[in-house]
Amino acid sequence: MDVLIPVALLVVGLIIGFFIGRFMFSGKGNTKANKQAEQSIKELMSQQAEHHIHQTRQAVESIEKQCDALKQHINEYEGLLNQGEDDTPRVPFYGEQATTYLRNNIQGREKAKPAAVPEAQPRDFANEGSGLFVGTTGQSTAEKD
Repeated sequence: MDVLIPVALLVVGLIIGFFIGRFMFSGKGNTKANKQAEQSIKELMSQQAEHHIHQTRQAVESIEKQCDALKQHINEYEGLLNQGEDDTPRVPFYGEQATTYLRNNIQGREKAKPAAVPEAQPRDFANEGSGLFVGTTGQSTAEKD
């Protein structure tokens, strides 16, 4: 029994020592690991922040370009409105072409239309006579006038 008590105390001491050593070692190891993890997280976040700032600057530049283009369009439109207030009417280039084209085509159609007499019957172009023109070889009333 004399041997049993010191062996039991030795085993209890080893177990307590093991847990105390583990706690102390893991505390030092965790601080190093924590510092490394914090450093890597900071580097990652700084890279992401730089990327975000770069994308934001590009978006702002594109918005500024669109705003400049919109301002230019508004100024052009305003200029066109101010030109419309003048006494001399301005017709755009395509309007002049369209007016000339329509004028020429309308006059050509009016010239091409034959003078139709509403009382006259249309000609019969069948091989054999049919209808009103059977047996008639003379001129129609429209041709006589």
